[in-house]
Order: sequence, then structure tokens, then C-alpha cells
Amino acid sequence: MQLVSRIVVVVTMFLLLIGILQFAMTVEFQTVDGVIAPDGYSSLVGAGMLACAGLAVALLVFIWISVLLFIKRRRQTRRNFTAFLALFAIAVLLQYISSPNGLGVESADPFATLFHALTVLAMLFNVFRFSWILTLSRREKLLNLVLMLFGSMFFIILSVYTSGDDTLYNALQWYHPLAYGLVSIIFEFGAVYMGVGFASTLLHLPTAKEFDRKKAEISSLQNLSRLITQVFDFNELAATATHLALEVTEGSAAWLEVVPRDGKQKHTPSSGRSDCVILPASVRNINTERIEDLRLADGSPLRALAFETDKPVLIQDFTTDRRIHPNARQGNGIGSLVIVPLSSHGGTIGLLCVTKRNPYEFDRDVITILYAFADMVSVAMENSRLIRESIVKERMEQELLVAQQMQQSLLPQSLPSSPRYDIAARSIPAYEVGGDYYDVQDVGPSKLGMVVGDVSGKGVSAALYMAQLKGMFQTYSAGASDAGDLLRRLNETLCRSMDRRSFISLLYAMLDTEHGELRFARAGHCPLLYIHEGEARYLQPPGIALGLDAGERFAEALQEERLPLHSGDIVVLYTDGITEARNAVDEQFETERLADVVLRNASTSAGGILDAVVSAVHDFSGRSTADDDMTILVVRWK
Repeated sequence: MQLVSRIVVVVTMFLLLIGILQFAMTVEFQTVDGVIAPDGYSSLVGAGMLACAGLAVALLVFIWISVLLFIKRRRQTRRNFTAFLALFAIAVLLQYISSPNGLGVESADPFATLFHALTVLAMLFNVFRFSWILTLSRREKLLNLVLMLFGSMFFIILSVYTSGDDTLYNALQWYHPLAYGLVSIIFEFGAVYMGVGFASTLLHLPTAKEFDRKKAEISSLQNLSRLITQVFDFNELAATATHLALEVTEGSAAWLEVVPRDGKQKHTPSSGRSDCVILPASVRNINTERIEDLRLADGSPLRALAFETDKPVLIQDFTTDRRIHPNARQGNGIGSLVIVPLSSHGGTIGLLCVTKRNPYEFDRDVITILYAFADMVSVAMENSRLIRESIVKERMEQELLVAQQMQQSLLPQSLPSSPRYDIAARSIPAYEVGGDYYDVQDVGPSKLGMVVGDVSGKGVSAALYMAQLKGMFQTYSAGASDAGDLLRRLNETLCRSMDRRSFISLLYAMLDTEHGELRFARAGHCPLLYIHEGEARYLQPPGIALGLDAGERFAEALQEERLPLHSGDIVVLYTDGITEARNAVDEQFETERLADVVLRNASTSAGGILDAVVSAVHDFSGRSTADDDMTILVVRWK
């Protein structure tokens, strides 16, 4: 349409130029032996300006109309236009031959007239190319109609000026007969194009409103499709969805209702959903009080109609529909209403409602497009929910990673070393954080305290108890007279603060580094593995787990053992994540395999034994990650 407006502006300016030249100076011509020439210097200047301007305007008009003809061109468009150009060139040439200012061959007049008529027919054959008018809005079609009307009128006036004994005709004939033929035919071309364009625009006006609505629907769906990938904020998504719903349907009001995540997600049509709490997520041109006043004849909310069938509900005349409560029919500005369920994974997650002021304004096409629109809204809402959940999950993972780093910092960063013994330990949590615990520290002169524990459960709660256990161990270990004394103190404190559903199994060993004696006690923990002279023994003194009994039962069950160590002896403390590791056929690693691995690597260092055990467990389970926390502490007496 911009090209049409340019053409009209240029032609209007040319007509003004003609008027100004005729008003400002007298442009007269004389004919000598049939040849036209300006009469005087003033006429010469005016005729030259008029002819040059006419030629420039004609060329611009021809180029712009040609561009319009080739919009959405077809295979035969170029062929037809080429035929028109050929006839155009022949007609111009014949006019030059027959013109007195040209060759003056009068016998060529009939041929010139014939080819001029054929050129006009070719114009008509080419100008019916107005597919671009379809894409205009109603407002743009009205503007184009006015432009085409004035354009056709102006070109007709110019065609009249170039066809008779007029100033423009004489100026072009004098300038060059070829210029006259070119300009006159182009002005006829413009008149034909604008006239047919006016008629075509007029014919498309009745469907302009429907086309505008379809274009708005497509635009809204495109906007919503971009919304699915670009908008993650639910409130913004809900507000945009109601706004676009009004654009799609040209409705008067719209609102979006969302089923809470803890509400019923699936239901049968017979059960309905009138009892489910629905939250209005976004409203347009209506308030929530008016929405709640919309009731059915039995007093249930209007939304129950959609929940009964899980299909769109159309109320064409809200004021007379007997399904609606009489008090809700009048005075709310609603003439017709449509309710479309938003479905996801077999359940209804919300409702999209649109109203119009007058009855019977919703047709089948609007319902179809709104239903498709609702499907896209459902996808966008689910995407928004998944994005929110992934953000929360990512934040939790980051927090757990920090917790893991903090928990690792609670474990010994370095282990003591001595010419008398070699010690190595490692803890591998099954999740980001775990409940296994080990520690090694000096507890007195020539005394080394070693502890391995396992908090019931996994994850964050177990990790918190593990951190609490570390603080208590470091507090009580220095003042404990023996292994049993330490465990009794720990149990007494834990029973006061620990949840009754949780407990801690623990094995504490005190190594006398001067005399080579190991004193240890077990609070419901795994047996201690002792390797002596190529033989493996599991030592399992009685004892119950920490936190289960606050009375005398714990102290009575507890028993401490003494173990003299000899050169080459190996002691292994571990948690059940080692021996209870399972393979693909649900077999456990068990104590026999643990003892076998330690015996096969008994000649290596404590660190070598530890690595061999961890590698054997991973090879046995076939996985790099464990189902349970794994902790192992190896002491080799030199």
C-alpha cells in the first residue's frame, strides 16, 4: 500500500505542476506543416519542464506498478508481463512512425491504433494481480480504497491531457514522439490499474473484518508460542494468556482459573468438580466478586459445567439460559460466554473463560480457535511449572553441594602418622550428603582414638546427626577413661536430643601406641575385622545402638574388648555400606569378600588396602555410585 500512496502523491504533484506552469507562464505552440513546436522562449522552457517531469513521473509510475504486479507472482506472471512489454514497445514505435513530429508515415496509423488496442488488452490481462490486498486490515483497505479512487481519477485526467490538443500533449509531441507514446500509454496503464484496484478493494471490504479476526488469531497464537519458550513467570503468563484470549475472540472480558497443585488433578465426569477450590490467576475487564456471583441453578459455581464434561461449554444467551441461576443472569454485562478447560496429563489444571456483551456472538470458528488456544496455554502453564520446579531443584542441589562440602570439612582433613602404625580412612556418601562418620584424634598420652559410625537413614537428616556426633566425640573423647565410658556418655546425650525414630551405630577403638594394645567397644555397629598371621577374624562384642535406650540397658549390654597387636596385624573398621553392597542379581558383598580382599592385599600399605576394598565393592556392584553410604578405616600395626 505504500507504493500506491507514492504513486498517488507523485501524480498529484505532477498535476499541480501542470497547473502552476499554465498559471505562471503562457505555454503556446504553433504547428508548421503538421509539426508541433513551442511559440517563444517562455513556451520552450515551460514545454521542456513539462515534458521532462511527465517522462520522470511516467517511469516512476511504471516501475512501482510493476513491483505491485510481481507481489506473490505466479509462474505465468513474468510471461504475461513480457508479452505486455513487447506490445507496449511496438505501440510506442508505431506512434512514433505515424506522428507528424516523428517519421510522419500516415499509412502506419491503422497499425498504431491496432497495437494500441492490443496493449490495452494486455494491460487488463496483467493488472488483475491484487493478492496483496488480502493481507490488509479493514482500516488499510478503506485507506487503499480512497487512494485507488483518487489515483484512477488523476490518471484519467492525465490520459485526457495526453490524448487531445492540450499543453501536455503538445509538450510531449514536441519533446519527442517516443516520449509521448511512452507517457500516454503508461498513464492509461495507471488508470486501468487504479480502476481495477479500486473495484478489487471494494469487493474485499465485506470480508475485511473476518480477515482481521483471523489475522489476530494467528498473531495471538504466534505470540503465545513465543510465550511458551520465553516467559517462565506464571503471573506474567496468566496475564498474557487472558489478554491474547480477548484479542483472539474480540471478547469483552476474560479470566483464567487455576486448580491448585494439591487439588484434585483427575476426575470422572460423573463426579464433577464443583467442590474443588479454584484460584483466579488473572482477570480482564471483570472482578473476582462478579465471577463468584456467576452460579448455576442449583447454586454451584459456574465452572462446574466444564468439570462435568471436560469439554468446552458454550452459553449463547446468558440472560435466558435455564442452567444459570436467575439472580446471576441480569446486570452483569454478559450476553454470551464460553468456558474452555485447560488439560494436562489427563487432568484439568484450569479454566479459560471469555464473555461477550451480546448474545449469540460466539460462532463455531471462534470456539475451535479458542480450544486450540487453550491447549497452547496448558502447555505454557506446564512449562512454567516445570521451569519453576527445575529452578527449585537446582537451588536445592546447589545447597546440597554446599552441605556436602561442609560435611567433608567435618571429616579429618589429614590423619596422624607414626613409625609404629599406618592408618587410612575414606567416607563415600550415597547422596550429596550422608550419615556415615569417622574420626581419628589423639585422646591422651600415647593414646589414639578412632571412631566409625552410621546414622540411621540417609540424606540431610542423617548428615545433621553426623555433625552433632562429631562435636560430642571431640568433647568427650579426651576425658573418657576407656572406650565404654565414651559410648555411655554419647548415648546419654543423644537420648535427650535425638528423635526416637533414629539411632546411631558406632564402633570406638582406643589404640595404645606405646604398648600396641587396642581397646574397643561396639554400639550395635558392624564387627571389627582383625587380620593376624594370615587369618581373618571378626570381633563382635555386645552392645546396642546409641539413642535407643536411655536407661541401664545400654550400659549393661555394652562390653569392651582388648586386642594386643603384633607386627603386620591389620584392623579394619567399616560401615554396612561396604558389606551390604548389592550386585545386579541382588547378592551382597558380605563379610567374607571383605576379609578376602584385605588378606589378598595384606602386604600393602593401609591406603593400598583401602583402595583395594573400595575398588572391589564398585566392581562387585557394577556401579560407580552406592546405594548406601560407605566408610572404611584401616589400621596397619608396623
